Amino acid sequence: MGWKASTIIISNPTQVDNEKLLNDLGFSNLKKIEDEPFEVAINPDDNNVFIGTYKDNLLICAPDIPMFFFEDDETQTEKILIKAFPTSEICSIVLHSGVNLWAYSVTKNGQKIRARAGSSDDGTFVEIGEPLEEEKELLSKSTLEKNGARTYIFEETDDEPMTEDQVGENFVFAICSRYFGEQLDQADDLLFETTLAGYSYSPKSTQKVTVQKTNLQQTANDNKPWWKFW
Repeated sequence: MGWKASTIIISNPTQVDNEKLLNDLGFSNLKKIEDEPFEVAINPDDNNVFIGTYKDNLLICAPDIPMFFFEDDETQTEKILIKAFPTSEICSIVLHSGVNLWAYSVTKNGQKIRARAGSSDDGTFVEIGEPLEEEKELLSKSTLEKNGARTYIFEETDDEPMTEDQVGENFVFAICSRYFGEQLDQADDLLFETTLAGYSYSPKSTQKVTVQKTNLQQTANDNKPWWKFW
């Protein structure tokens, strides 16, 4: 068993029409499906999207759009969400423990301030911005090697060095505390029991969430069906 996630977190959002927002993001022909708790919705099946709120955060769970926050230049998805929520923080998280795929991105006041991503095969392949407060404790346990890679030492692992892909999900857990008040893996049951509205959708022929594949998407696609639950 492991963690899988494909979710966007928007803090303190302005009032929004959820279905209109999903349409703007490129999810067309929305059809209502069964609502699901966040523990299920956090990583939905292909062509399903879930949306709802928890602790003044808007949660959007979909197989694709979290991936479009890891480029140097803004993607269309980013532009749409920044326009809709210009004063909010927008956090994107992606996890797939099967290949140690991990990623997180934080956009604040319309500017990407931090983005990191990696996997067991590719190492850390996205590194944008300066460390956030939530990352510093983990980073303090690391050593930067000559080749630019980091290794980590934790007392509980008997001083056995760990590569960054082995601790990547811990960074994602820590970043989530910025919004939930607790790390994702330690969050209150209320988060995982929070019900999100579910929809199926059909991509538009000019789907706004479809752009040139990033390294993150390629890693995911090379290991299909990466979005399925364990």
